[in-house]
Amino acid sequence: MSRSVTSVHPKEKAVSVIKFSARALKIFSGQLAIEASYTITTKTRVGIKLESSTITPDQLMNIFQKNYDMLLAIFNPEGWLEITYVDESLRIGRDDKANIFVLEKTDPSQV
Repeated sequence: MSRSVTSVHPKEKAVSVIKFSARALKIFSGQLAIEASYTITTKTRVGIKLESSTITPDQLMNIFQKNYDMLLAIFNPEGWLEITYVDESLRIGRDDKANIFVLEKTDPSQV
């Protein structure tokens, strides 16, 4: 399973994509995309609110429909994110769920 923020929009929105697959069962390849909005609450903290989510392909949504709320509870971005360290190459943050994020800036031409 991999997780990435695919885009940050200037209108204070971000999209997080969780890609997953079970290699033995090709039908279980897909992704959960979560769109969230954020508001700046302090100089180092943002509040995050879930806006929408989708599972693709549609066949996976049919499989996960009964447990969709539980799936969203696991990956739900609602809460806050606080930046605790920033320099030219790193950004370290933590959230209200005790997760720590270490983000490294990359050269876009190498991606």
